[in-house]
Parts: sequence; C-alpha cells; structure tokens
Amino acid sequence: MTGPRKPGFLPPVPKALFWVLFAAYIVVRGGFLGVLGYEVDVNQYKEWALGSGLYGLPSAYERTSVDYPPVSLAVFWLVGKAFVLSQPPFGPGPISVEIVPTWWIKFPHLVFDLLLGALLYRIVAVRRLWGSSSHKAAGHGRLAALCYWWNPAVLFGSAYWGQLDALHALLVVGSIAALGGDRLIVSAACLAAAGLSKPLAAPLVPLLVFAAALRRGFRGVVVAGASGLAVAILAFSPFWATGRGWAAVERVFFDLGIMPYTSLNAHNFFWLWGAWQPANEPWLGPLSPSMLGLGVFGLVLVVLLAFNGSWFRRASGSSYEAGLFVIAAATVASFFFFSTHMHENHLFLAVPLLIAVAGRSPRLAALAGAASVAVFMNEFLHDPEIPLGLPGFLSATSKAVDPHMGRPYTVLQVLGSLANTFLVAVIVLGTAAEALRLGRERDQSEEGA
Repeated sequence: MTGPRKPGFLPPVPKALFWVLFAAYIVVRGGFLGVLGYEVDVNQYKEWALGSGLYGLPSAYERTSVDYPPVSLAVFWLVGKAFVLSQPPFGPGPISVEIVPTWWIKFPHLVFDLLLGALLYRIVAVRRLWGSSSHKAAGHGRLAALCYWWNPAVLFGSAYWGQLDALHALLVVGSIAALGGDRLIVSAACLAAAGLSKPLAAPLVPLLVFAAALRRGFRGVVVAGASGLAVAILAFSPFWATGRGWAAVERVFFDLGIMPYTSLNAHNFFWLWGAWQPANEPWLGPLSPSMLGLGVFGLVLVVLLAFNGSWFRRASGSSYEAGLFVIAAATVASFFFFSTHMHENHLFLAVPLLIAVAGRSPRLAALAGAASVAVFMNEFLHDPEIPLGLPGFLSATSKAVDPHMGRPYTVLQVLGSLANTFLVAVIVLGTAAEALRLGRERDQSEEGA
C-alpha cells in the first residue's frame, strides 16, 4: 500500500466535464436547501441557531437544548445571529422555530461540503496521493472532489437529512493531511477543532500522539498537545469569560451518555446483538456493552499502531501520508463497529478518508465505494418516512418492532440492515488489512534488500 499498485487506473476527469458536473451539483444541492429532511434534527438545529442568535453564544448551553461542542455551536450561532439581524425586532413571548427558513440551517452544510471536496482535490492533485502522473494529477483531483460531492452518503445525509458531518470531516481530513506533512501544530489544532465539533474525532488522538512521538519524540508530543489545548481554550473562552464555562463543559462532556444505548440505529456489532438496549448495564459478567466495545476497539487500535511502529519512523512523502489516511479510516471504521452509542451517520468520516486514497489501488477504491454505500444504506433504511412509502412489497411490514419509532420494521429494513451490517464488517476487516499491510510490506522490502 505504501506505493500505489496501479497508478492511474481510475480515469481522470477533464476540466470541461468537471465544471458541468459541478454546476449540476450546485443546482441539485440548491434544490435540497429548502427540504426539511430529518425533521426532528433540523428543527432542533433551528432552535439552537435561533436561541443562540437571540441570547448570545455564551448563553446557548443554558438557554437552548444544544448538546454539541462549541465549534459546531459557533456555526449555528453565526447562522442564528445573521437571521436575527435580518429580521425586525422580536416581541416578548415564545418564538416558533418555524420562523427560521430551512435553507438558513442547511447552507453551512453545503459550504463545508464544497470545502471538503476542494481539500480532497488538493490532496490528490497537488500532493499526488493517488500516485498520479503529472498529466493526470489534476484530473484525478477533480475526480476525487466529484466522488465526494456526488456521493450518495453526502447527498442523503448532508443535503437531504441536514446532518452537519462535513464540518467535522473537513477538520479531520485536514488534520491527517497536515500530519502527513509532519506539521504537528496544524494537525493537532485541526483535530482538536474536529473533536470540539463532534466527539467522534477522539479515537484518532492516539494516532496523532503515536506519530508525533515516533517522528519527533517527546518534544513532538508536547508541541501537538499544546496546539490542541490552545484550540480547546479558545473554543471555550467565550463561556469562561462570561462565567458560564462550567455550564458549557457540563453540557458537552457529561451529556455524552444522554442516550446510553448499545446501537442507536447504527449497523454495527451491537445492532446484531440488540439495538436500543442499555449500554452501561452488566452484559457479560460484570462487563457492560460499552466496556466490552471500547476494550475490543482499544485492542484493535493498539495492534494497528504497534504493528506499524517501524513504518511510522521510516515512511515519507505521499506513501506516509496515504498510510496515515488508511490507518485513520481503519480506526474510524473499527470504532463505529465495536462501540456503543453509535448513530446511523457515525461512519460518515470513513468516506472522505478513503476517497483521499481511493486511486492508489483497486482495493482501496472498492473500500471507498463500500463505505459510501454502507453510510447511505444505514441512513436510508432508518429514515422516518421513506421506507414506509416505498411501493409494493418493499414497504411490507415484518414482525420485528422498531423500539425507537414504536412501529414494525419493514421487511426491507430488516433484511437491508442485516446485509449492511455485514458490509460494514467487511469494511472494518478490509481497512484493517490495508493498514496492517503497511508493516508487512516494510518487512518484505527489508528481506528483499
């Protein structure tokens, strides 16, 4: 994996075709801006935006139901503040969230998706992460951007549902790219900001620390830690400065277990063994599902890092950067599969991570495609309305009851979610195998020498 197996096996996209597809994408995304999508979540985002816009960012954790970390909250505050300033003064009394147009909430999603596609273009076209020749690099960069923008997981989760996954993913991809260039300060700052937008960045912290320690020693770890800490202090500073710091910390960190279930519609290991079950009660002897899941994930992560210890020290250039993306994708996929508290869209981060290296080998391209399908199907099968509105036998009800919605699953939901869980398992095994191949190829090259 350190060197691309078949460089250029994916076709480059000509500039003219790219701009046509980009223009079409803007039209499609524009059409989605006014669609309510996942109504409960979008209305909740409206409440966060409106409340923080009216009462100020520092008051948001006390005056609204927001439980996202401060970086994501800052996005909703900016939207809410702009909306409030665009309106005549509000009178006393309750204000309905319906006053906020849906496109105000969804527009930042489009902006971050566009930025992430542009970042993938740069990674592939300028950094040559696909191993492209000079005359194909720009065309492959355009293909990478289009693979993200037109991805079914992006169109469904971000454009239709209105989930704010692109911000978190943009920061993580930027962090891994910076780590590949040994820019520890930038990498740690981006990863800290990612974690302060969604806690799903936390499993990648050991990867950053491990790389910093092996390549820069103790000083590297201190520099990265200081950078991340500075971002965290900056993110929480508006709350501490107004005497509301503890309220913010309490909401962000102590509300992580607000829905303490094994699987919240996530197609992972705990979906097979019982979704929507208590995650913190004893399950195997004194061990709870949460303890077991984190234990297995921790073991996988230790193996992924320890097996590649020598590779971390010796790898360089695009091979090193690509390997980091593969290890990061394996980490994200394993965390999703083995951890409790996972939602339908929590595998989303694996999609851009794998697109970043998809052109290096057919195996990685297949994994990127599989991750795209898995995330899309996980969301599609648990949409509150679509599965029930499909024609004919596709919406036929089963005997299994959805504990979340309090109604029977359709046959398609039951069979589709089972098949998709096994697809996620394949992604976990496939990304782990690609990550472990880094160390094996290093050993083989040394033997050959």
